[in-house]
Amino acid sequence: MDIRDRNILSGDEVLRLNFINGSGSYIFRRYYRSGLRSLIFEVLLAEEVEKETTGESIDGIKIFPRAKPKKMFRILRNRFDSKEQILREIKKYNILLSYLGPDLIATSEEFIVDYSVMGKQQIVLCGLQEYIEGEILDPWQLPGENHLKDIFTSLPETDMALNIWFRKVKQNIARFVEKIRQMIGETGYIPDLAGIGNLIITREGGFKLVDINNIVPLKLDNIILIDDKGYPSCDVSVDVLSILERDILQNSLPPDEPLYRHFLTPERKKEVRRLEKIFYNGLTSGV
Repeated sequence: MDIRDRNILSGDEVLRLNFINGSGSYIFRRYYRSGLRSLIFEVLLAEEVEKETTGESIDGIKIFPRAKPKKMFRILRNRFDSKEQILREIKKYNILLSYLGPDLIATSEEFIVDYSVMGKQQIVLCGLQEYIEGEILDPWQLPGENHLKDIFTSLPETDMALNIWFRKVKQNIARFVEKIRQMIGETGYIPDLAGIGNLIITREGGFKLVDINNIVPLKLDNIILIDDKGYPSCDVSVDVLSILERDILQNSLPPDEPLYRHFLTPERKKEVRRLEKIFYNGLTSGV
């Protein structure tokens, strides 16, 4: 791999990415959606980045096409004490891949870096992830059938008719819900479905989960689990799953359905909202 800008910011510390060689063929550009869990870079061809600034002439018209990523390069912010800890994280990703398959998640080549900074050794988990081009499905923006049609109009032009695209998207979302339910029932894990930008719809009618590094346990008890960043991602992800079923697939949710009956009671949802508020207040206060 190679990189032009070799500095990244992690907290108050600037890290030198000394495990990446700089040959100039590719440019790693900081992605605007880097968040609490990962630093994310677009992996771009240097020649395509050059066209962004100098432009190119097509039929006598000069255009400045934005370079499209070939891959997304992720560096997890978590620091691990042992390779065994990282292998457990990778195992959870492999569980997700085995249930959803490459059609429903942005696949990734995960790898470990033994990294030295300021005289200290650190073990870093990285990934070269498939780049998914499409529109975000925001589950909190009333994502009914009309919302899907709005997404279709905002996608790049396609030869696919709206009714065909619409049917294909709903088929993929139905498969996604089915596979997530199967994963919950057989492994006791659920991926993070709640983050804005985690779910992408493509111009071909595909539906993919792109956040693959927050897979949390799910238990049918009275304890509301929070993840390693302090967010109740299990409960909120179950809520998103119910939104996909009820609002997009237009399926009725039986009142005696065990998963939703347990997680979506008014009392529990009220407590989850309280924990979310604490989490977001912590972000704004810098805690």
